[in-house]
Amino acid sequence: MSDKYLETDLNVPDFLIHHYYITGCICICLNSFVFYLLLFRKGKLDSFRYYLLAFQTICFLSDFHLSFLMQFVPFFPFIIGGFAIGAFPSFSLLTPHYCMTILSFLVGFQINLLTICFLRKHRVISKVTGKYILSETIYYSIVVSCITIPFTYSIPFHLTGNTQKQKLEIIDRKYPLYRTRFEQLKNFEIYEFTIWMQIFSGMVMAGCVHAVSIVSIYIGETQVVVEESYWTVLDNANSILPSVFIVATIVVPFEGAQVFSWYMLMVMTTHSTINCLVVIFTFPEFRAFVLFWSEEGKRFRKRQMTSGPTSLVTLRTARNAFMNTLH
Repeated sequence: MSDKYLETDLNVPDFLIHHYYITGCICICLNSFVFYLLLFRKGKLDSFRYYLLAFQTICFLSDFHLSFLMQFVPFFPFIIGGFAIGAFPSFSLLTPHYCMTILSFLVGFQINLLTICFLRKHRVISKVTGKYILSETIYYSIVVSCITIPFTYSIPFHLTGNTQKQKLEIIDRKYPLYRTRFEQLKNFEIYEFTIWMQIFSGMVMAGCVHAVSIVSIYIGETQVVVEESYWTVLDNANSILPSVFIVATIVVPFEGAQVFSWYMLMVMTTHSTINCLVVIFTFPEFRAFVLFWSEEGKRFRKRQMTSGPTSLVTLRTARNAFMNTLH
């Protein structure tokens, strides 16, 4: 039996916890501002803003959960597991395993919501160009599959959880020299690559192929504008890739892999924050509203001032016409 697990640090990394709090606060502020923009400064987004709002909400919940409610600290690569010191485990509201189940669901759901956003844009562009129009059956079938997938793989992951007795048995069998140290930890989880973990891994891979295939076809057929491509790149870079790199440390362990996994978690918590910046600076109305001192911002305010009186005249005319119908 290898003793490489003795290299695992079971102490709390203060820099990671401080990062959780800092990025969590920034996440709350920026997301609140973007929610305001999407709800009250919609510009020309029409109903598409609700898709963006749903996507941004899930991204926010994922980062908020990881930064405040969970605060996960992994043991990878030689011990498959970790401990959590966020609000949920600290106040005995949820175990770290339940927190992990919620996190896996939220990460998967935001990827599938992004796919639905692309699909919605594809539908609009197809109606304009008259090409590659999806039937109602195909469209709603893809939407339902995107919504269903996160629920389906969350179930097998939840079934990978172990009782306290089972966790101690795993420790005695695989990490006996750490038995005393684990007994001093309150909220930790230990996993094995059981049949349920294998099913979960296979379903996650299938879900990723499903999402990437749909988005790839969409980009190829409709020549998506640059803004939408940013969404895919940033979502992959800030959500999928850090998770992949963390899992890769288990498959190919190396010196400093545990600290590397902590840094990957730090990157993951910036996901919704970077998405906020993309929303603000990608859509012209939002960008002009924020950069009010720029030439673009000045032109935007001038258009608003010009359209303001016109709107008032229109409303007054409609009101007078309505009053005349009453007499």
